[in-house]
Amino acid sequence: MQMSLLYWILLALSSISNGFVFPQTATARSKLPLSNGLEQASGNDQESETINIAIFPKNDDDAFQIALINVLRDHPFCKMTGASLSIEWIPTTTDETSWTKSELEIVTRADIACFSTVSSVKSYLSKLDNHLNVDPKLPQEERRKLPNKPDMIADIMGGKGSAEVMAACPLSETARECLNSGRWTAHNIYYPKDGQSVELKTESLENEIEEGDEEIDIDLDVWAASIMQAAGDVQEQKFWG
Repeated sequence: MQMSLLYWILLALSSISNGFVFPQTATARSKLPLSNGLEQASGNDQESETINIAIFPKNDDDAFQIALINVLRDHPFCKMTGASLSIEWIPTTTDETSWTKSELEIVTRADIACFSTVSSVKSYLSKLDNHLNVDPKLPQEERRKLPNKPDMIADIMGGKGSAEVMAACPLSETARECLNSGRWTAHNIYYPKDGQSVELKTESLENEIEEGDEEIDIDLDVWAASIMQAAGDVQEQKFWG
């Protein structure tokens, strides 16, 4: 899990009373209306300062969505940097093989994909491969070389593209699924390490995780920390172009 140098410098500065003044209004927002009518918070609409976050929740729980948005909105990162978070939701579905037009637009512009469970990673990759018209018989080693998000330019010009999205996970099991897929490199996966890095496994995680996939408790503060660490690196990349 990469930690942005800019992120940690700003975090240290925020704890020192030295005359630095950071924005006091968090700018996290949900661009798409939620079923519970959660209102959007105001944010900076300058594209270069907006970090696009796509969240793939384990269920369509309104209370869960509100709680996570509140945690992200109140995180010091937004206050310290003035960054705007565009937070959008895509339900994890196993009975659909493709994204809707609006979901595809969300995924295409996402800087960070937040996967709540192993099944959400698998559902995402299945729909991505369908969008890329990947041959179901393509060997796994060849599949690992494919991009991890849609590419708008490639969609127009043809080909698979090379667009990339970072993955932010609440648990090491979910991070390992991302790594095992081969679509993400280790430095683009953010997760709570608990002192131990995720390592590539050759055996399937299907039996290990999926039986209790939906019963996994997610610590929102821990997940938010992983998301914000990814956001710090995204912001740094946008700054340097």
